[in-house]
Amino acid sequence: MKDDFLMMYDRYYDDIYRYVLYKTGSRWDTDDLVSDIFRKALQSYERSAVDVVQQKKWLVAIARNTVIDYYRRRKEEVYGHDPEVLGYKDVQAVLDETDIKHDCLKLVLQNLEPADQEMINLKYIAGLRYREISEIKGQDESKLKMKVHRIKQKMARLITACLEG
Repeated sequence: MKDDFLMMYDRYYDDIYRYVLYKTGSRWDTDDLVSDIFRKALQSYERSAVDVVQQKKWLVAIARNTVIDYYRRRKEEVYGHDPEVLGYKDVQAVLDETDIKHDCLKLVLQNLEPADQEMINLKYIAGLRYREISEIKGQDESKLKMKVHRIKQKMARLITACLEG
């Protein structure tokens, strides 16, 4: 059973790390949170009997809930803000640190609505399938596909406008 967990850890560690880093914007916090996520996963791995096909979705759900809890516990944040959205304020530091070459892409990503940022994060940073996102968010898969398609179209227009000056 431990070998199965270690294989899952090796397979999905980078995806979970990127997902959390995008949400927090801090490598220090991300290191702590990812350790906590995999600790929680290990503790419930045998009880959960997670199917190999569902492992990534299961880990992202744990990560998502852990990040939400993290922001709820932070005392310096103003009460009443949506904890799922708070992590996006530090995205600029992460994008600068990872040396993204396209300033227009950075600008467009930063100016997306928080819900749109979440969709881009789940689909392209965490690398989830639409079916998995649908199960995590409790939304219809076809609506999610259309939403991501519209977000990509919007991003393309904004990037083109940015590049044209």
